[in-house]
Order: sequence, then C-alpha cells, then structure tokens
Amino acid sequence: MVEDREAGRPLAHTVARRIGAADGVLARTSLHGLVDALATRAPGATILLDEAIYPIGQWAVGAVVSALPGAGPVTFRHHDAHDAARKASRHRHVVLVTDGLCGSCLKPAPLRDLADVARRHDGELVVDDTLAAGVLGVRDTSSRILGTGGGGTAAWLDVEPGLTVASLAKGLSAPLAVVAGPAARIERVRREGPARIHAGPPTAADIAALRSAVADDSLDGRRARLARLVLRARRTLEELHLRPLGVPFPVVATEGGHSEPLEIHRALASSGIRSLATTGRCTGRPTLTICLRADHGDAELRRLDRALRAAVTRSAA
Repeated sequence: MVEDREAGRPLAHTVARRIGAADGVLARTSLHGLVDALATRAPGATILLDEAIYPIGQWAVGAVVSALPGAGPVTFRHHDAHDAARKASRHRHVVLVTDGLCGSCLKPAPLRDLADVARRHDGELVVDDTLAAGVLGVRDTSSRILGTGGGGTAAWLDVEPGLTVASLAKGLSAPLAVVAGPAARIERVRREGPARIHAGPPTAADIAALRSAVADDSLDGRRARLARLVLRARRTLEELHLRPLGVPFPVVATEGGHSEPLEIHRALASSGIRSLATTGRCTGRPTLTICLRADHGDAELRRLDRALRAAVTRSAA
C-alpha cells in the first residue's frame, strides 16, 4: 500500500527536530531525498562536491546536473574547507555537498567550516548524514561515546545542521529517508522536489516502521550498549596494533599494522565471521571493516576477539 504523501508529515517534523532542524519531509530513499534537495537549490548555484562522497551522493548530483541546465559539479578535496573556499571563490552561488561522516576514514566532515564557506558565497551546505543519523548524538560528560539523542554528525560536532538528508534504515531500522532543514527550504522541497512529483512516496509499512522506532523508549539504552561493543572491538584492535580509524563508531575499521587487511578478512571468514575488505574512497588504501549492531551479544564479541587474535597470529607467521 502506498502512503498518502502528507500522512507522514508530523512524523517527518519529529525526526527533523531530533536532528536539530526546524522541519522535515520524508523520502523513499536518501537518493530520492538528495535529488529533491539539490534540484530545488537556488537558481544558478554551482554544486561543489566532496571528492570522496559516498556513491549515492555522486549519483544524485549526476542526475540533477544532467536534467537541469547549468554548469557541472566541481569537486573539492576530501574534508578540505580551504580547498572548498578556493573553488567557491570562482562562483557566485554555491551548494556544498558532503557526507556527514565519511564511511572510509570514519572522520566527521568539517561542517562548521563548510557551512561558513557556503554562507560567504550565498549558498548552502547539503549533508548526507545517512551513517550518523540515529547513531551519533550530543556529546556530554557521560561515558556514552556515541553521544545521546541520535541527532547525527551536526549534533555530535555541536554545530547547526545544514540541509540534511539521511536514510533512516541504519540508525532507526526504518526503510525510508528524511530531508530536514529550515522550514522555508523544506517547504520548497515539499512543493517542487522532482522525486516527490514523479516517484512514489514511502509506503504505509515504511512509515509504520519509522513511527515505531521514534516511539521506542529503549533507543538511548541500545545506543549505550552499542557504544560498549564498539569500545571492546576497538580495544582488541589496539591491543593487536591494528589502529582503528576515525571516531568510535559501529563501523569499526583499520588499515592494519604488520598484518594485511585482506589476509585478516580471509582468516575471519574461515572462522565464520563476515567482514569487509575494501579500498578507502578517501585514502586509496586497503581497509578491513567490521560492522557492529546493538543486538550483538557478549558471546559474539568474544568470538570476534578470538578470531582477530588468531588471524593476526596466522598473518604474522
């Protein structure tokens, strides 16, 4: 069953407020949301794109640029606000596009500096915060390394969110996305977004899943449990001289030390543990990635610990 487009409006507003934005609108996926956000940018604005953005962002930019008149996108160096400012100086209006948290180096984008660049050039910052939304939150003096509230990268960095697009499938287990930002900007997305006009909206089942997730009082408790699992996995990597990348996050990654990531990946697979062996988009280096969930138990973490130690020993032999 396809849901009426306005039926999820109060829910979108609730999610947007958690992110720290004034209003929001739901989208079928983050790709749909990004297309709507970028297609409704200020007329004539040039898109400045982080060179290492996740492919979904690349596809959205490509779709919008190919469908609308204007110059093609300009890339700036990964997480480099100075390079973004230099590129922006050649254009009157700009829209900067970046991931909130890089899925390769697991470092947050310099959102405050990028937003300043956008403001100085009569533009805006568009952030794909799919990884961090619902997971990272406001940092405080507690031991919750992921923060509280699940507001995403902007909340974790204590900055005002830009126009934020995020799939909620990862952080809230709801298979849809939100576009969140200033009320007037969201109203324009709501009225003029081409994906909203030409594609189907989230289904009733999608919205029901999100409604259940938002009403779940155990989210902070599960986020705290997830943080403990992250710390345990990172501690094991450090003890094995496999430096974890970036900020503490449920996506735990390392480029290895004396052991090659691909060798460790193969050894983990032989122990029945699935990991990812990739090449970092922003680094170009081999990377081993392990994804943790809040429902992983202590026995599974002990199994991971034993398998990592055995893999490193085997690799060093």
